[in-house]
Amino acid sequence: MEFKNVHIKNFRNFEDVEVTLANKNAFFGLNDVGKSNFLSAFRFVFDKDVRRQNFFDSDYHCRNTNLPIEITLTIDISDLTCTDNQKLRAQLKGALLSSHQQVFIRLVAQYDYAELTGVPLLYWGGDINNLQEMKQRGYLYEIDYVMNVVYIDSYVDLQNLFKKNVSKLMKNDEEEDKNVLQEIKGVIGDLNEKIASLSGIKDFEAKVTPEYKKYRNDNISVSVKSEVAIKGLYSNLIPYVKRDDDTNLYPTAGDGRKKLLSYSLFDLIASEMSEKKITLFLIEEPENHLHRSMQIALSRIIFSDERYKYLFVATHSPFILYEMNFVNLVRIYNKTKVDSVSAFYKIPDAYESYKKILNRNLSEAIFADRVLLVEGPSEIMFFEKVLSVVNPFYEADGAYLLAANGIGFEKYFDILKGLGIKCIIKTDNDLRSSKKGYSVLGFFRCNKYTKDAKYKLPIKPVTSNSITDKITLYNNNQKKLDEIRKDFSLFLSKSDLENDLDEVIHDKLVVWLKKSDPVSYLQAAKHTNMVELLQYLDEKTCKEIYEHYNFACLKEVIKN
Repeated sequence: MEFKNVHIKNFRNFEDVEVTLANKNAFFGLNDVGKSNFLSAFRFVFDKDVRRQNFFDSDYHCRNTNLPIEITLTIDISDLTCTDNQKLRAQLKGALLSSHQQVFIRLVAQYDYAELTGVPLLYWGGDINNLQEMKQRGYLYEIDYVMNVVYIDSYVDLQNLFKKNVSKLMKNDEEEDKNVLQEIKGVIGDLNEKIASLSGIKDFEAKVTPEYKKYRNDNISVSVKSEVAIKGLYSNLIPYVKRDDDTNLYPTAGDGRKKLLSYSLFDLIASEMSEKKITLFLIEEPENHLHRSMQIALSRIIFSDERYKYLFVATHSPFILYEMNFVNLVRIYNKTKVDSVSAFYKIPDAYESYKKILNRNLSEAIFADRVLLVEGPSEIMFFEKVLSVVNPFYEADGAYLLAANGIGFEKYFDILKGLGIKCIIKTDNDLRSSKKGYSVLGFFRCNKYTKDAKYKLPIKPVTSNSITDKITLYNNNQKKLDEIRKDFSLFLSKSDLENDLDEVIHDKLVVWLKKSDPVSYLQAAKHTNMVELLQYLDEKTCKEIYEHYNFACLKEVIKN
């Protein structure tokens, strides 16, 4: 079973949104753009407890109750060997032909002005133009017998969760349990007898009987009986924690610990239902109350554990995405209206060993509106310094700097572009030794991104790799390179970061670094010597760098 698509119309802040899905989906975006509402759309379709509440007029986009709410999901069920597909096909019965490869599930809620509510109706089938209305028993639809929703909100209540599901999690099926239950019954009987024998109770009986007989002497006496009983064996059970090296029990205090224990319970509940139903996990802001390390640990579970096969998670935290792979990233944003876009993210096999680097860099970048992709940490340090002076709030304004660190721009560029995030690339004008001289690696890189004959740069090898030759090569093609800047936000250095900077503030570099050749000094130990340089960069110099042609990429990344 594979989720393919969702189309939402006239629901809350979504006027008309269609998004590609996968079996694991991460929804992200700024506050108040609709992440929770996106999850709610799935809950209305699949969660009977939410659906039975019906829709209020406020659930209709801009309270437009003249149009119905429509939520349509497309699911691929072409794999006949998949047990989940078999469960779904068995429940669909006549609504699905054996030749159908997809199932469409649609919720429609027309507003009823007499009842002041919108009652959801569900339809499904293999032909989107000829869907059948689902049969209903009470408030249960046919889909409720095959789909099980586990919704985990950001402030899950451990005690209520435990009490609600304790009977599902603890079953007394063993033969010896019968003897234990009988023993419990005897113990309770003894307890009641001991309570009834207390002197206070006997004294009360002796006093109240004569008082009663004043009103009616009918040969009876008043007796008090204890009826202590266990209303459900587990009604008073409370989860505690015990350290491995300690026999004492400790309360599950602390929101972080409670949340992790709650996830453990949800996992067990899902396992109990797995044979009968298909379980969907809908998780909202799992990062709440969890330290960074615990968020990363949770990321490893929800993106790797087989129980989370069908996952829809809304998050603000990059740490929750650290272990993602085979995940559909759905960015929800609001410019002129709330909209969304998705892109499927899979770590290429060749980059599997770089998984942590890829994910950590990317998981932070996808929360931005504009990303400047650079080659390494020295560029990051330098550009962060300049931007922090020119615009101290550049990150809050949606700009982010990301270093490829030798992995390659395209791995980040493709996914960010797919999510509608503006990418600006700053890369060196590299030359590489070859049999025919020096290949123009920087030009090759530009051609790879532009993919248009109009912008194609010459790729004939050059005879030397000196700085002068690099700058000459750049100057001879500057008109086309400027067009590439304008149309693709791709900024090729005349040579490299250090030489570009030397052109702008050579005299200052000589004085600050006390070196006649500051470029060689900076390149000799990039990280260490760049840190030394940054302490000298004052406001005037930073603005001078920011305004220079060589560093126009900085204006582009903070431009709204």
